[in-house]
Amino acid sequence: MKFDLVCLGHVLYDIRCYVDSFPLPDKLSIMAGRLKHSGGGSAANVAVNSTKLGLKTGMIGKVGFDEYGWFVVQNFRNYGVNTDHILVDFKNPTGVSLIIVNGKGVPEFIQMIGASDPILPKEIQAEYIQRARHLHMSGTNLEALIHASKIAKNSGVTVSFDSGRKKSELGFKKLKPVLKNVDTLIINRHEAKVMLGLEGNAKTSDVAKVMKKKIGKNKTYVIKGGKENILVYSPNGDLVVPSFKVAVKDTIGAGDAFDAGFLAAFLRGKNLEDAVVYGAACGSLKCTKEGAQSAPDKSTLETFLKENKDKVEIWNLRES
Repeated sequence: MKFDLVCLGHVLYDIRCYVDSFPLPDKLSIMAGRLKHSGGGSAANVAVNSTKLGLKTGMIGKVGFDEYGWFVVQNFRNYGVNTDHILVDFKNPTGVSLIIVNGKGVPEFIQMIGASDPILPKEIQAEYIQRARHLHMSGTNLEALIHASKIAKNSGVTVSFDSGRKKSELGFKKLKPVLKNVDTLIINRHEAKVMLGLEGNAKTSDVAKVMKKKIGKNKTYVIKGGKENILVYSPNGDLVVPSFKVAVKDTIGAGDAFDAGFLAAFLRGKNLEDAVVYGAACGSLKCTKEGAQSAPDKSTLETFLKENKDKVEIWNLRES
């Protein structure tokens, strides 16, 4: 089987509850409705959401030999994500995220990584990656990221990397063996500054200059901003793409939904500008639904884009 996309990273079981406000010490917060559960983990979210957008997707990850592991594997299968490279750890439990979401849709996390990390380089099947057009990576152990990205690079498979909070904290020097194999780095403003060792008040334009100097001018950098504009720096031009305004219910996995939308458009041959708009719309629509894997399907997303095409104003940074 050939894949459009293979994702590498954490596979988690999400347990969610929704409250008006976060609990304070010795205070009670009342949960709205029942506990919710679903699949989670950044790479897993991208795999599921990109499949909903029509891509043939496979997942490289690890679960424990328990009911949570069974649940997340069946969840992949229900959505059509290939699970041939889901590894089973018989000693450690499936990773779990306990998530509280307040009335503004903002989440707080308590996470147990469990079996999902580490993935040993010897456990990664080169042939599985070589069957893909593109490899997307996030959040797992450094050795796995280096090994998988090297396989992809040597096999002509394009690579994207969403570093996330924890991996960005490793810093540029430790991530350099990964970044040299990456074609597209997807990162938010805070993570970019942390990775490069810059002050929190550093201008994003200065962050981009440092990125190009340290990581390479021949790569594409997509800097996400949540409600703020998305900034794109590439050899073919630098763009500012606005986010879409929606009624926010839950922001869990919004960045992963952006990644899925961006990659779906990119792998269908869309230009960079259209791919970022597609990703922005996907991330925004996810925020109107509960759960990290609730991005829209292809039809819903494209209908939304048609209805909102007049609201998208993109400009080139080099002309401003």
